[in-house]
Amino acid sequence: MTPTKKRGIAALVVLALVAAWAATSYATNTPPFKKARGTIEAADLCPSLGTSQEAADILNRLLPYAPSYRIPREEGTRRGAGPTDVDHRSSCTVSGDGRRLLTLRTELASWSSEESWRQDVLDATDGRRPESFDAGRWAFTTTPEILRVGAVFSACLPYRDAGLSTTVQLSEPAPADRLDDLRRLAEIAAEQAHEDARCTIPADTPAK
Repeated sequence: MTPTKKRGIAALVVLALVAAWAATSYATNTPPFKKARGTIEAADLCPSLGTSQEAADILNRLLPYAPSYRIPREEGTRRGAGPTDVDHRSSCTVSGDGRRLLTLRTELASWSSEESWRQDVLDATDGRRPESFDAGRWAFTTTPEILRVGAVFSACLPYRDAGLSTTVQLSEPAPADRLDDLRRLAEIAAEQAHEDARCTIPADTPAK
């Protein structure tokens, strides 16, 4: 084989490899074809987060990469004005890249103790190793090594000592350095829920 033919074959091999790499990069959304990260704005948020730009900024830091994010219409029931009306619940999700990334739920109910509330939340979210923080009457996040859940219990009504359980659940653990973001997001959601549910006592009212 002549040197010219060898060079020609080598060039074809290189071109084929480059084409294969480019096709793989495009298909898997890796550089240099990776799409820009999507952005969530305050106007995109579900009612459970209000119109807080702070909440939108936290979501943009907390959620994993996706070229766009989708927040479907929120589901739930708003509490009426009656002092014995304890029917209040909501559910909000954030999706991206064809999968659910975050679920935010709020429920008005009564729990006999912090331990019983905490265990109910852990069971519902498959959470483990809770660590308390200061918000509402009770609050916790799962350990930073498995940072998936942030929850706040807020006192709401004197009737049955009813309170709001607000839970932020990530589908995948967030980096440990996003602990403050998850806690703050749960707190923002709890504050909004306290307003939406027309609560009549402060969120941090001690248990009876």
